Amino acid sequence: MIFVTTRFPTIAKIVGTINNPIKLKGLETDFFRELFHSFVFADDQCRKDHHFLLETGDKIMVKLKGSPLAAKTVGRLLRKDLNLRHWTRVLESREWERQANVNDIMPALKLSYDYLPFHLQRCFSYSALFPEDFQFNGTLLVNFWMGLDILQSGDGTQTFEDIGLGNLNDLVTYGFFREDKTNGHLCYVMHDLLHDLALQVVSHECLSLHRSNVGLVKIQPSIRHLSIIIDVADDSVSRENFKSQLRKLKTSLKIKQLHTLMLFGEMDDGFVNTLGDLFREANALRVLRLNQTLYSVESILHNFSALVHLRYLSLGTKYERDKILLTISRFYHLKILSLGSWCQYCHLPKELSNLVNMRRFFTPADELHSDIINVGKLRLLEELKIFRVNKKSDGFEPSQLEHLTELRELGVYNLENIHTIEEAAQTNLGEKIHLERLTLDWDSERSNTEPGVEAVVLESLQPHRYLQELCIRGHKGSSFPTWLGDKVIVESLHLSGVSWQCLPPLGKMWGLGKVILKH
Repeated sequence: MIFVTTRFPTIAKIVGTINNPIKLKGLETDFFRELFHSFVFADDQCRKDHHFLLETGDKIMVKLKGSPLAAKTVGRLLRKDLNLRHWTRVLESREWERQANVNDIMPALKLSYDYLPFHLQRCFSYSALFPEDFQFNGTLLVNFWMGLDILQSGDGTQTFEDIGLGNLNDLVTYGFFREDKTNGHLCYVMHDLLHDLALQVVSHECLSLHRSNVGLVKIQPSIRHLSIIIDVADDSVSRENFKSQLRKLKTSLKIKQLHTLMLFGEMDDGFVNTLGDLFREANALRVLRLNQTLYSVESILHNFSALVHLRYLSLGTKYERDKILLTISRFYHLKILSLGSWCQYCHLPKELSNLVNMRRFFTPADELHSDIINVGKLRLLEELKIFRVNKKSDGFEPSQLEHLTELRELGVYNLENIHTIEEAAQTNLGEKIHLERLTLDWDSERSNTEPGVEAVVLESLQPHRYLQELCIRGHKGSSFPTWLGDKVIVESLHLSGVSWQCLPPLGKMWGLGKVILKH
């Protein structure tokens, strides 16, 4: 027997095999009260200490209609301020008057949203441009917010990733995202009712179109952010109708004023032609996501080369690779660049280092990072997974790393090409205070080794005090660096192919939780 749940009676009729579907009600009062209190109070003692709030809490609870989702969001709202004035304001909010029927919990969700700080409201609401039930990677969300330029800068000690992940954790705490696992990896999911709420509160500037709503939504002239979701399961009639409705947008949507365009799903020739005609004048884009297209970018965006305002670009096309990369090298405002598997064997143009505002460069293969000529010009870059030292080739000297002080992850390879303390010091590792993951690699296939030189070089490559991960490979010096475990605290240490006569005192290294040793 298979049970199917849905909020929509029409779907129940389509998939159901019985005449009278079961209508699920909210949780019974006693169970619901326990659930609600678990979201509000830290423990039983906290509940007893705030017994004077329980009567008001019961009145609020009645308005939540037995919904666990409403209990979670409103409960977290009440939890952040355990005083009677705050709870009374929530109880007496006029938002409750908007309940459309006895089971409507949208006012409860909207009330919780209204109490969010403004910066969290923006991060939550713009995320509705992604499809329902989308499984967000935390990094993807933060990069998207960064591209929209909605992350508030901190006091200088935090990177934008720190700020973005902090916002995401706050939204999880308040119940607007939930944590989940996919293939063993952490992801974040927005409940479909919260997705509806997000689209509702930003309907004046954001629009997400799919087959079932394209002919129903009202297109406001203030729309600046657009996503289009193409369902591969659509039948041919539905797809043709979808294309027809999209063509009509040309008269109502102010294409020239669009700042965001995100396309999801697979497109056929008809969709490409329709979208190419629709977005012919889209030249003010800041955020562009074309991940699954099998067509050239310029078949959808004829003026792709003119999108000089782009901050965020995610591409999944395999056509005209070299031309695309040269074009991208002129997008000087670009902060986030994500290239799909099509670019695995690309040769990066030397002009790529002109993207001086770039913070993240996602590639299908880490080795592509080693192809960035004059990477030292990208002073805001946060990840450089492979940098190969080559003093004989302009643009790959150790000094290229000197001013990359925003790095969170760095891999320095071919360190056998560094021979002096002065050259090692040019990497300036000690000043990279945001660095979390560091790899120091000597080529294991090299023909000559200089143990004395390598010992001095490693001693001179001292990073800042705290690292999450440190990997040292192929070092042929006779001893470990004196800074390891004393001046530098490491959470995870990976040693491979080192020739040290003895290991550092691992048992005395404060904070060390994981060690990997390979011969």
